[in-house]
Amino acid sequence: MNLRVFPTAQAAADAAAEAFARVAREAVTARGAFHVALSGGSTPKLMYATLRDLPDIPWKAVYIYFGDERSVGPDSPESNYGTAQRELLSYVSVPASQIHRMEGERRPLEEAAAAYAALLPECLDVNLLGMGDDGHTASLFPGTAALEAGGRVVANWVPQHDTGRLTMTFPEINAARQRWLLVSGDKKAEALADVQAGRGDHPVARLENPVWFVDAAATRELES
Repeated sequence: MNLRVFPTAQAAADAAAEAFARVAREAVTARGAFHVALSGGSTPKLMYATLRDLPDIPWKAVYIYFGDERSVGPDSPESNYGTAQRELLSYVSVPASQIHRMEGERRPLEEAAAAYAALLPECLDVNLLGMGDDGHTASLFPGTAALEAGGRVVANWVPQHDTGRLTMTFPEINAARQRWLLVSGDKKAEALADVQAGRGDHPVARLENPVWFVDAAATRELES
């Protein structure tokens, strides 16, 4: 388990931001572009605030995607795109044509999923993810149909929230060059300990070789 532990959520977010900047520079040098999928959640939001102030990120060669989205429009406070726009994208020089949001307001959601799958690059450099206290990641919730889905992006009915979501599938997420998980808070500790010990059937355990950026609170139940 590639686990990087930091004293606070802010420290974990800062480390992830520094890694983002480094990998972005490396990708642009090697391939001319950096393709990254962003995430919702509180810890990525902290990371965005750090990222917008870091120097030497080649933003004009960065292409932005999203790993999942709620079934809302871009102006909704619940929109992952909206959060990224407010907290990061409005501060940096990524060309608008290189920011690709999921159309959470589109109906049926299956059409939005197909449209999004069609515009994804062959391979993402980094897929940035979070984890819920139930062990879900992206909008791949326990017991939902998308856990077994193929393809790249699907609509997923989430009975836990009585709503539909758009989400990348596990094959798509695992096809990225790197997967990063930003996790903080003691509410995540039980799920993180289960994943470490191979207990239960948490969706996040299906990720292949992720890098975990976590705060100390999330590790309080880990086995030493």
